[in-house]
Amino acid sequence: MRLERREQSLDETVLRRCRDLAACPDPARYRPVYWHGPVPEPLVLTFGQAMGHVLDAPGAALQMASRQGWDREAVRAWEAQLAAGGEHVMVHAALWRDTGQVVAATVITVAGDDARDAAQHDTVVLPQHRRRGLARWMKARHTLLLHERFPCVRTVGTTVNQRNLPMIAVNRTVGYHTVHERLLVELPLADGARR
Repeated sequence: MRLERREQSLDETVLRRCRDLAACPDPARYRPVYWHGPVPEPLVLTFGQAMGHVLDAPGAALQMASRQGWDREAVRAWEAQLAAGGEHVMVHAALWRDTGQVVAATVITVAGDDARDAAQHDTVVLPQHRRRGLARWMKARHTLLLHERFPCVRTVGTTVNQRNLPMIAVNRTVGYHTVHERLLVELPLADGARR
């Protein structure tokens, strides 16, 4: 599988583009919510359910463990792992107004208050809410908030499978460009196990 390392430079051109994209594509149906740190308790279960769909992306199962059935404890363990070493965890999500449930989310970590680089982790949209501009909207809003909260950050980096054409298109729209590529190879071991 081929992976692309992509970066978003937080320069004025990218910030202007994100300002243009930061309007909700359907405000009657979706509401933005943001948190810095742990998931608010009322959203933990639906956030966990949404994050289970990260594995819908091409090749994701080879890159990460299953998240199906993520409950409160699994979400809290994931947060603790991301926050290890003093990192800030920022999440932007879209709530379905009819139910208040998380239907989309994107995650960024920042290593410290003076960090110059941030890491874009998972972006997910539930299947029935895809192709409505939610990922682009969340990522644009997230970029602007990241710049506001952490003005020292100059770049955001992420890795995307080259077969994940929808996410590559979203990333390109909000200003990410390819820095380099790498090849992920799966080889069978003598005992038949995978690594």
